[in-house]
Order: sequence, then C-alpha cells, then structure tokens
Amino acid sequence: MFALAANVFRSELKRFPTVDVPLEEVAEPSRPAAQHHALAEQLSSETVRRAVLTLPKRYREPVVLFYFHEMDVAAAARTMALPEGTFKARLSRARALLRRRFPGLESQLDSHPLQETRRMGHPDPGDKKVVPDARKEV
Repeated sequence: MFALAANVFRSELKRFPTVDVPLEEVAEPSRPAAQHHALAEQLSSETVRRAVLTLPKRYREPVVLFYFHEMDVAAAARTMALPEGTFKARLSRARALLRRRFPGLESQLDSHPLQETRRMGHPDPGDKKVVPDARKEV
C-alpha cells in the first residue's frame, strides 16, 4: 500500500516542471524561520519548568504560584497561608537556588515568555523598586 502511495506521489510530481536555479542566485533568508523561534521558545519553557520541579516543595510552590499561575505576592501568600514577607523570602531563595544549580538558566529566563508578567505589573519580590499593577484601579 505504501509503495502504491509513493508511486502516485512521484507521478504527481512529474506533472510540475522543474526549474534549475544556481545556488548563487538563491536569496539568503533574512531571519530564522518562524518554526525555529517557536521551537526555541518551547525548549526554553520546558527547561524552566524542569528546573523549577527540582526545587524543594517549600520553594517550588511560591515559584509556581507567582510565575506560572501569575498571582501577585499578596494573593499567593494568602493561598499558602504565609505572611507576605515569608513568601517573598521563599521566592527569593528559590531564585537563588535556581541560579546556583543552573547557571545558564538565567539567560533563558530573560527571554522566557513568563518573564513578561514581571514587566506587566507583577513586581519581583527581590527588587526594591515597586511597579504598580496595571489591573488595579487607582
């Protein structure tokens, strides 16, 4: 059956004329294919998730709530029944553990899609600068 399908496909290809173009006349692509960017993003996301799963539970949960579930510090601390300061400390400790265990991960995190949440109003608990949440009413 496969041989029959392959032969039909080859017969169909013969219907289209072939054009020989010298290699020098083929234009260079101006940027990587869209599939390359999507694959790189997917691999980066998987790397980050696997790294987070290696953390001890007490540090993994704050990271998951804050980054993956996009909760703000107050809501995530309430969910875990912890004071905000304790939550921030655990989140900071988790980041330090990730940096130490996976030195090359930080460059991947900078380009990771979840990093957008920090730029969109979710402050980094380790940062001194507070960014107002754009979703809250003033």
